[in-house]
Amino acid sequence: MKYDIQSKSDFITGSYLVTRIPENELDKRALQTIQADCPDFILPFHYKSTNGQIEFVHKIGAHSKLQYFSGELAPREYVKMWQSLFKPLLECADWFMDPCSFVLCTEYLYYDKNKKSVSYVYIPSISGCSGYEAFHEMAVEVSKMMTVSDSALENKVLRSIIKNFNPIEFLEMLKEHVSEYAEHPDSVSECMPQPVPDINAESVERRPDPEENGSSASAQDAGEDIFIEFKSDIKPEHCKKERDSGGYKVFSGKSKRKRVQHRSATEPEGKKPRVELAPEKIIPIIMPEPEAAHQAVPIVKKQAEIIDITQSTSIITGGPGLRYIGRAHLPPSIQIMIAEGEIFTIGRFDSTIGKQQSSFEFDKKTKAVSRRHAVIERDVEGYRIVDLSSSAGTFVNDRKLPPNTPHELETGYRVSFGNSGADYVWEVS
Repeated sequence: MKYDIQSKSDFITGSYLVTRIPENELDKRALQTIQADCPDFILPFHYKSTNGQIEFVHKIGAHSKLQYFSGELAPREYVKMWQSLFKPLLECADWFMDPCSFVLCTEYLYYDKNKKSVSYVYIPSISGCSGYEAFHEMAVEVSKMMTVSDSALENKVLRSIIKNFNPIEFLEMLKEHVSEYAEHPDSVSECMPQPVPDINAESVERRPDPEENGSSASAQDAGEDIFIEFKSDIKPEHCKKERDSGGYKVFSGKSKRKRVQHRSATEPEGKKPRVELAPEKIIPIIMPEPEAAHQAVPIVKKQAEIIDITQSTSIITGGPGLRYIGRAHLPPSIQIMIAEGEIFTIGRFDSTIGKQQSSFEFDKKTKAVSRRHAVIERDVEGYRIVDLSSSAGTFVNDRKLPPNTPHELETGYRVSFGNSGADYVWEVS
């Protein structure tokens, strides 16, 4: 079943996605379980029933599109990203969720850069919308988007995805690679740098550091026959539930850990009663903590030539772009040369990686600009700017943008990255 997913946004609620399914397609058991205990690997949502349809509103909040973070990652971030991508599909049976009901499309994969974790759009439908082919295609696309400085690790990942791909074995391979590095650091081609305090942390007003939850690289404990092995020749139609046996053919079976709470019609005394389906139920939305100060090791990077300009100086001549207004040691202009459907990312140089990750990067000493700060998109209607849950925020005409909420750009609009003087004006020559 293919779903129509609509993207919407406003300054009050931020960005959100809307999907609808017929009421008779609703997976009530999964919905009831999510209401009682919403997992953090899906976008939080609420729903309502209207005219024979169930409408789901998925709140994006502080989650940014994963495709905005394409580029080279540090080895530890790279491993954690893959773990957070696959583990939900193997553990979702604990919530009676069907892995075939995850939207396995890179356009709808979201990333929390504070927790370094991936979140999915989940639609509790009986029919499902994905299968093994969609799962494998998603893995291939992500491997193209994300690279790592550790060439040995990247080669292992690519070989695993291309040949007889099995997510359980894949996670085990990542665990072994991390263990190998811990025991023999010289055997890994690139070291995994440890973060150190940012040189700008004291000079810039920062928000509180969130607690970063680590993720395990291992699959389920050995000895529990929970997961069914992947086969490369499995077809999407095999992903549907085996209702008689109560299991799943491809991704996983139910976990014994939570099965006791939901399978019995009469709950033993002292157990938490089952949650009944209401005509309209709101799932609590727990927003992630704001972004912490970025941590980086200062290294030398060639700085663009500093030009002393005034607000009347004309800089943009080759196409759309941002022109600096004021007098400071900042690049005088940012050229935005992208075609329709492309994106242009803006950030600060990350010395823990040592290579450029964004389309344009401020010097590592630039105050208040995050390593992944904002992105400019282009479509048939024009250009839009999106703040990527940056520490100090992105402002358009002195109005702070909600995180991950697109805002149109028109000639003369003032764009500020943070609150320490990185102020530009949008121009189209």
